[in-house]
Parts: sequence; structure tokens; C-alpha cells
Amino acid sequence: MDKTIFLNKDIEVLVVSFGGVGTTFLMEAITPFRLTNRSDNGDGYKHFPIPPLSSRENLKAIYVCGDPVLAAVSLFRRGYHQTQSHVNAKFQNFDYLIPASKSLDDYAAERKDGLYFSTHFKNWSAGSGQYPVLFLKYDAIYDSLETIRSFLDIPAAFVDQFQKKQVRKSKLSDLSKNTVQGLEEMYGELQKEIAQQTGSFIIEKNENQKKYYHQQAYRNALKEAFFKKYPLLRKVKNKLTKL
Repeated sequence: MDKTIFLNKDIEVLVVSFGGVGTTFLMEAITPFRLTNRSDNGDGYKHFPIPPLSSRENLKAIYVCGDPVLAAVSLFRRGYHQTQSHVNAKFQNFDYLIPASKSLDDYAAERKDGLYFSTHFKNWSAGSGQYPVLFLKYDAIYDSLETIRSFLDIPAAFVDQFQKKQVRKSKLSDLSKNTVQGLEEMYGELQKEIAQQTGSFIIEKNENQKKYYHQQAYRNALKEAFFKKYPLLRKVKNKLTKL
């Protein structure tokens, strides 16, 4: 059941981020050694806002995070801001989504968060009751290649073949002072929280984390999965709602 709370059992490594932090090239480096979710997000898991449920016993997950200000800049620069707003808001009942026509300058000036990085990070920081999660900061990826290799138990060729480091295209120096100030006011607290973390750390699977599964986001996700499996029931529900 792709794009639901139930992860495809064939996936060996789940790689997720809140967007704008270099997830794609990491996934493509892992793919020759382990089956991951799709790097083009065709299966809907690349930015899944809560840890999905899986029946695979040896599943491992990597959560990539980074400076949320630069992440927002990256998403707007590439025109992904509307899509990411919808993806990160999924299951959350948020009432604001960023329109495609919104510019980064206007977004920063309004100071109205529509990317929901903080909630995404908080949801994943709770960990999973079913699998371990390696948290990885974007700026520390190249210093953590051996950590990633060991965590996934893959050959040394992963490190040897990893692509050369490239200069990040999104830069604050390209923005106005007011735009930078607006973004920092929206994402400053999360920016500090992530900056204080080590480059990589692991949250082991913990049965106690299953207490989070009763939260509204999980209830919404389970409800969506149910209606996707039984679409006729959704039609009946919609008709009854209109009565």
C-alpha cells in the first residue's frame, strides 16, 4: 500500500528528511547496496512526516536534517515550496499551505510557517517502536560515511564510491537582510536545536515509543490507509456527510 502509513515490506533502508537537505544524493549512494524508498519520492516516503509502520524485522531508517533556514531557501529556489508544504503537513490538520505563487521574500516577510520543519523533526525525534533511526546532519554527511556504512552493514565500497563534495547552491548571501531576518525568526529555535546536535546519532527502536501511535497524526494516517484499501467505503462516507 504505497503512500500510506504502512511501509512496503521490501524496503530495507528508509531515508527521510523534511526537505532541502540533500536527501537524494545520499539515497542514490545507498541504493547499490540496499533497497531504499524511491529517491524521486514516487512511493511517497522520502519526506513522510511521521515514522511509518513496517512489518520488516531488520528495517533501518536514516533521518537527514539540517539548517532549516537554508532548507527553506533551497526549496523556494527550486520551486518545491508548495509541494513540500503539502507533504510536511500531511496527517497534521494544519490549515495553511504555501501557494506556488508565493516568493521567498514574501514568505519571509509574512513570517507564517508553512513548511512545518519543526513538527516534522519533532515527530521523528520521538523515534520508532519498530526500527532504529540514524539522525544525520546535512553538513556532517561526508564526515559520517563510515558511521552510515556501519549502521547499514554495507561494504566499504559505499565510502570509496561516494560522490565528491559539492558546494551548496543555496546561500544566505544572495538574500536581502529582511528576508534572512524573517526566516530566522520563523526557524531560529529549530536552527539552534539542530546546531546543538552531534553530526550523527542513533535512536534505537524502543517499545515505549509506540505510545505515540495514538496521536492524531497516526489516527489520520490509519484512517487514510483504511479508505485507500476500501475506496467504496469512502464514497459511502462522503455521501452520508452530504446528507
